[in-house]
Amino acid sequence: MTRVSGRRAIVSSTVIVAAALGIAQVFSYAVSVVAARALGPEQFGVLAALLGILLIGSVLAMGIQAVAARRLVHLSPAQRDGASRDILRDGLVGGIAVAAATIAISPLLMWLLRLDGWIPLLLAALAFVPLTWAGAQYGVAQGREAYSRLAAVYLAVGVGRGIGGVAGALATDSVIGTMLGLTVGTAAGALVGRLVVAPLSRGSRLSVDRFFGETAHATHALLALFVLTNVDVLLARALLSPFEAGEYGVGAVIAKVAFWLPHFVGVVAFPRFADTRRARATVISLVAIAAMGAAVVAVTALLPGLVVGFVGGSAYDDLVPIAWMFAAIGSLFALAQALLLTRLAVDDRRAVIAVWSAAVLLVALAALVMPRTVAGLASSALIAGGCLAVLGVAVAARDVRSEWAAAGSHSSASASGSGQVPGT
Repeated sequence: MTRVSGRRAIVSSTVIVAAALGIAQVFSYAVSVVAARALGPEQFGVLAALLGILLIGSVLAMGIQAVAARRLVHLSPAQRDGASRDILRDGLVGGIAVAAATIAISPLLMWLLRLDGWIPLLLAALAFVPLTWAGAQYGVAQGREAYSRLAAVYLAVGVGRGIGGVAGALATDSVIGTMLGLTVGTAAGALVGRLVVAPLSRGSRLSVDRFFGETAHATHALLALFVLTNVDVLLARALLSPFEAGEYGVGAVIAKVAFWLPHFVGVVAFPRFADTRRARATVISLVAIAAMGAAVVAVTALLPGLVVGFVGGSAYDDLVPIAWMFAAIGSLFALAQALLLTRLAVDDRRAVIAVWSAAVLLVALAALVMPRTVAGLASSALIAGGCLAVLGVAVAARDVRSEWAAAGSHSSASASGSGQVPGT
């Protein structure tokens, strides 16, 4: 498989991945939009919390994806097929481990989320198996820069999950039915995804040394990010009334749209973050993500009633004055995610400290400082996201300047050396 090269190929790959992720996210958010109407505010608050757990638990899939892509970029063409096969196997094993861990801590989760039964949590645990396996599939296609196959896997998993969740919500009007449909649909998508990446994993399996060790570090960093980006929904269940928690869940959908909308930028740029293309890829990616975030916030601020009405319906009209806050929260978190990916691409393990600090700041503001209202909780998330984004941009700017200065010095030295007269 030849690596993507040239501006036209990069643009083509970006468009393909963006379209696939866009379609997948539309189907994913369709679950929330349909469920918000079918379940009502109180039951939707429960579902929103369960979806938050799925997002937090899916960080192992993202960790596997990041490490797989990073490791495959640096392997020789002869090694990639065997290593890809090993990574796909490890992804399935990791999914089973996450499911078992979720079941083990289910009593704590039931207490924290005030759930009446264990079946929704069991279904969430089972969903982690195909979700994590799909993460390995993403990583294999991404690291091989096989973006058409990567787009196909994103489509298969996203559409399968969306159709399953929507069908479950409409058929049962219940949290259990929605989670069952979502789990079955995700499993079907992962099976299709495995067929899509099969040509990239032929031949004898080649063990990838220290894969789970590196994955643990990447997962830790992504876990911190996903705790930061989802803990507000969990806090809503703990700090707000059931109705307000449902309102916040709808606001969180707006935030998630803004968060995931520019995700394709990091997906395409990640292999470039890991090699000599790093500085240029970082600047272009951050500018693009910031521009998309600004556009989402502007649209939400100008048309808040339309946005809230589309996501949740007339039952959530109280959100209209603060809808822009959720768009801003998601946009800041999207920028923070891209900044974290630039660090994971070079196996920098210090960035996680800043992310955990932002998560602690969010919880402290929500629990101790801000009023226990939807607006108060949203303000806590907005402040925490803003602090992290400003810090991350400052660090990225410093690194880019250093890399460009080093490249300029190298170019000057080369030019000076080539201009010397032999023997002088």
